Amino acid sequence: MSKTVLGVYNSSEEVVQAIEEFQNQGYSANDLSIIANTTNVPSSIEEETGVASQEIAATREADTEEHRGFFASLFTPFEDRMYQNDGSGTTYYDHLVAQGINQADALKYQDDLNSGMILLLGERGSGNVGVADDVAGGTLSSGRTDLEDTLDTDSPRSIKLREEQLDVNKQRVQTGEVEVKKDVVEEQQTVNVPVQHEEVSIERRAVDGTEADTTTPIGDDETIRVPIVEEKVEVTKKPVVTEELVINKKQVTETQQVTDNVKREEAKVNREGDVSVNETTTDNERLNPDSF
Repeated sequence: MSKTVLGVYNSSEEVVQAIEEFQNQGYSANDLSIIANTTNVPSSIEEETGVASQEIAATREADTEEHRGFFASLFTPFEDRMYQNDGSGTTYYDHLVAQGINQADALKYQDDLNSGMILLLGERGSGNVGVADDVAGGTLSSGRTDLEDTLDTDSPRSIKLREEQLDVNKQRVQTGEVEVKKDVVEEQQTVNVPVQHEEVSIERRAVDGTEADTTTPIGDDETIRVPIVEEKVEVTKKPVVTEELVINKKQVTETQQVTDNVKREEAKVNREGDVSVNETTTDNERLNPDSF
């Protein structure tokens, strides 16, 4: 089976994430492989995902003209980039072409490798139909999307633009507590209470020589006793209900603002040479006019 480049990535973290996405869509670890110009990066990716790296004896820099001879110096810039070799072995370009990558793409991917990027390759026909269509249509995974891919056929190709959207969830948490209890408060009260008591009044009256009773000798004891009554205040206390508290809870709705940074992908068309590009916009496309 020939291979196709599924994506070009700047870091091993991006490669690991892309491998997980392709595995979820039908690719196995044996269907995938990675190429990088360093050995430590593929080793770490292989340990984490099980996807093997392709060993290539390639160079990162082109030879000078004096090493390649007079006739090599007559090559075009395209050929100069294509045949990078210092005699140590197969170049990235040769290796990619041998696996079924077209020459123009292989040259471009060699430059990516020399600049420190990582290639993720997959067996053609692996995975589900949707993934195969995306790769054939020029849509790579979450790494670099190849806008400069050479069209070998007249069939249309698509690039999917994605964006992040805020997903807001709510959960109930206890933020406080209200405690209602009774405390005993002692205070002094003064009450005016009307009370009655009896008093004895004695009235002296003058008598004009009226003869006294001769039967009673003078000096005999004669006593009159008058009971005196009064009201005494007696204080007792009894509890009475003076107030009632009714405790309820109610739901109060308020609006809070949540702010975060989100990313979105925008299409950017780069023109080289005398080319004509007709652009149309439909409702489901979001293009940035400033990028054209």
